[in-house]
Parts: sequence; structure tokens; C-alpha cells
Amino acid sequence: MTTKEKIMPPLVLTLICVISSALLVFAYNLTYVDTTGIITDKLSEGLTEIYGTSGGFEMLINDDGTVKTFDGVTSVIDNGSGKTAFEITADGYSKGGLHLLIGFDESGAVCGISVLTIGETPGLGTKVQDSTYLDSFKGITSPDFQVDGITGATYSSKGMNKAVETAVNAYSQLKEEQGNG
Repeated sequence: MTTKEKIMPPLVLTLICVISSALLVFAYNLTYVDTTGIITDKLSEGLTEIYGTSGGFEMLINDDGTVKTFDGVTSVIDNGSGKTAFEITADGYSKGGLHLLIGFDESGAVCGISVLTIGETPGLGTKVQDSTYLDSFKGITSPDFQVDGITGATYSSKGMNKAVETAVNAYSQLKEEQGNG
């Protein structure tokens, strides 16, 4: 076997890989859409569920162009008139099983929770999306609140409590940053 016959197969494979990679990078750059700061349909539905409308709400953006976040908060959505919602993914029975939008009114109290997606155990953990249970969080303004859990959905209930606590803390931090706290 000649040297040429030994070198050609790896050389051809390398060339194919380089060309394929270049085409993938080109296609990615051509089709990439930056969704940073865009309110998705799911978030819009959650805002409508909490506030009756999603009009006038915008995602808060930092000076560097990134979405405003806090510890445990994916995004902050505000209407400029005191209504603020926090997108939070919390652990219930399953890791990341609670994807929530927690809304605050002008007075700084929880005014509603929208369950965007839920990955909890059907029939047990999914009970945390019951409107009666969600309504028990309305009016909360401090992180030291007490809401009873749902029997059989202990982990999911604890996850909801933790998510609301995270939102209350984030709301306090946001108002402090804005000089209103």
C-alpha cells in the first residue's frame, strides 16, 4: 500500500467534516432568531390569566442587553404601572416540574399565579394547579407566609411555596433597585 493510499481516506473524511461543519454554522447563523426579551405566547397567556390582558407588558432588560433575572427567576415582566410578573421554574416532586408566572399588583402583593407548564405526577402533584389552591397565595407580601400544602402532593406544594417565596424576594430586590423599596 502506497503512502498516497494511506493518507487519502483520512484526508477525504477530514475535508467532509470541515465542509459539513461550515455548512451547519452558516445555516445556524442564517436562521438564528434572538428571542431574548420577547414575551412568548405561553407567557402572554399567563399574563392574561393573571391580569386579564398581556398588553403593555415588556420583559425587563439589563443595560448590557440581557434579560433581567434574580436568583431563581428566569425573567421579569413589567407593564410600567406597577404590575410585575416573575417567570420561575421550581422543583416539585420532579426537578423543574413547576414552570410558573407569579404576578404582583401595584401594592406589591401576589395577585395571581399562572401555571405555564407542569411536570408533576398526574393526579397528585398536578393538584397544585387547582385555582382554589393558587388563590391561597393571593395577597402575600412577605417571604414568611404560611400556606398549607396539599395532601399527597407534599413535594409539589413545597415547590409552589418556594417559588412564591423566590418571587416575593425578587420583587423586593427589584423595588430596592428601582428605589421604591
